[in-house]
Amino acid sequence: DTKKQLRNEPIHFLQHLIRQNMPLRNVVQSDFILANEVVASYYDLPEQTQSGFQFVPIKHQDVNLGGLLSQASILAGLSDGRESNPVKRGAWLARKIIAEPPDDPPPNVPDLDEDTSQLSLRERLEVHRNQPGCAKCHAGIDPWGLPFETFDAGGLFKKNVQVEANSTLPDGTDIKDLNALKDYLANDRIDKVAFSFLKHMASYAVGRSLSYNELVLLEEQGRELGKDGYRIQQMIRFIINSDLFLTK
Repeated sequence: DTKKQLRNEPIHFLQHLIRQNMPLRNVVQSDFILANEVVASYYDLPEQTQSGFQFVPIKHQDVNLGGLLSQASILAGLSDGRESNPVKRGAWLARKIIAEPPDDPPPNVPDLDEDTSQLSLRERLEVHRNQPGCAKCHAGIDPWGLPFETFDAGGLFKKNVQVEANSTLPDGTDIKDLNALKDYLANDRIDKVAFSFLKHMASYAVGRSLSYNELVLLEEQGRELGKDGYRIQQMIRFIINSDLFLTK
């Protein structure tokens, strides 16, 4: 039952952002979560709500909560069930949050040698990147995934555990953990987050992938929405009033 309720959290969260016409930055960094009693208890916030199965906004006052990037169902789905998986998490963020999908892996990529099991995660990733054909893909994945190491396979923050979650992003920015990554995305890269949101919404709306020219136009015109903080309802109206959608 907990798994089922956690899977509903992202849905209710996004619905709330739309209905309240909130700024897009809340997708990556918010001072509230949408939770019912089951979900609140999972995050160790049982006293914050008595809503039963109804999802309601909760001010969490926890720097490690808020936004999609620290929601348990997403992080658990991007793990192997026992350990967190920075490669899966990094690839997901690159594809879905900033629209910078990594290259497809080459065929016959070798698995990690069992002899590397005694190495740290960061060291194992370094060994894998040194395999022929692997470095280019992982240069666009691993830097985004390593900050997620502050969260375990079940999507919960690792308390009282020493974790190496620092990373140098592809543009050279140094960050120390997932909270720093959220700050970076919500401020320095919010235009890119907005473009990714518009891209995926437009692709869904027209039922196909977008052409290069359509993507360029979407990115350029979409920046105008940033003057009002990329309000969600305005972004939806932007898509459904566009020639891209109206002439599909």
